[in-house]
Amino acid sequence: MSRPLKIFVALLSLTLSPLTGAQAQEPWRTYEGLEAIEIPFANGPISVHHVPEIWLSLNGARPRWFGMDTGSTGIVVSAEHFIPGPGDVSKGPGRLVYNSSGRVLSGEHWMTDVVIRRDEHTPVATARVQVLRVSQITCLEHARDCRPESNPRNVGFMGIGFDRGKAQATADNASPKNPFVSIVSLASGRPASAVRPGYVITRTGVHLGMTPALTRHMAFVKLTPKAHAPGVPDWNGAPMTVLVDGVAGRGTMLMDTGINYMFLSPPAGTRLERGRRAPEGTRVELFMPDRQRPQPASYEFRVERRGNPLHPERVEVVHDATVFVNTGRMFLEGFDYLYDAAGGYVGYGWNGRVSHEYGGVTPGSYGAP
Repeated sequence: MSRPLKIFVALLSLTLSPLTGAQAQEPWRTYEGLEAIEIPFANGPISVHHVPEIWLSLNGARPRWFGMDTGSTGIVVSAEHFIPGPGDVSKGPGRLVYNSSGRVLSGEHWMTDVVIRRDEHTPVATARVQVLRVSQITCLEHARDCRPESNPRNVGFMGIGFDRGKAQATADNASPKNPFVSIVSLASGRPASAVRPGYVITRTGVHLGMTPALTRHMAFVKLTPKAHAPGVPDWNGAPMTVLVDGVAGRGTMLMDTGINYMFLSPPAGTRLERGRRAPEGTRVELFMPDRQRPQPASYEFRVERRGNPLHPERVEVVHDATVFVNTGRMFLEGFDYLYDAAGGYVGYGWNGRVSHEYGGVTPGSYGAP
């Protein structure tokens, strides 16, 4: 082989190696032989107007809808929807903070069984987790949406996110809290191990567990491990790069079904002001995990230009210690979203409902930048 040809082949190999490596790993093959349980949202498809809801039932109460929130971890429930009984174990006083609203829920922690249901009449799985039986709601100093209340009623919220302990003041509590990754039995009688700890969320519902059919179209992004107790998986936040009017910064992102707007802690050098909304026309571009070729997953929008279904209701500018984006739930207008708690992956699948003018996905496996 001539020297020029050798050089050409070497350069070609370097050019193709990220693509070849990304496609060769194919994490979805790990899910062969497993099953996933589909649960439609009780209140219809993802909407700007409401948090998606899932049927659950706890001891001593009828089944009811619980808000499904990827922006928090753990179940909070008012007294009338959970009456501790035999087999339930008190774990002492506790609280959970919701930074987006500024609400602080306090009460007593209990280890209990939570029945996850497809609808009011159809149980599909049981999880053993710690829940917070709420006796009081207080408010942070600069709360956005909060009203203090003693012995509140009609509280029913289920956090299924990861890397939320520090944000919720629960980082030192290692008890299992996420019912979707703590399943102990299936209503079908199949072993719980048939469902991998994790989920796939679409615009219309959630799937407990993962299968190849659900995940072949996804870009998988590897997460870095977080120290955690045995059997209680947790991972650091999903990496991303954001551009604000062309100014780039690398940080983490949170896909949050609990809100319809975006929180953005921008890179230095933008015109955005803390505590203000991003002005009309601001261009926001997200790359998950970063800008590369092929591009794993990305989308963009211009603030207040409403033709793009991925556009959040608004963009609130904050300044965290690092660059950070909370996408809000409108992300699910264009993407399917995976969290593999056992393997440490997030996944993004383009659902085909939104024009490629606004974003897209290249299926494969990608390491954190």
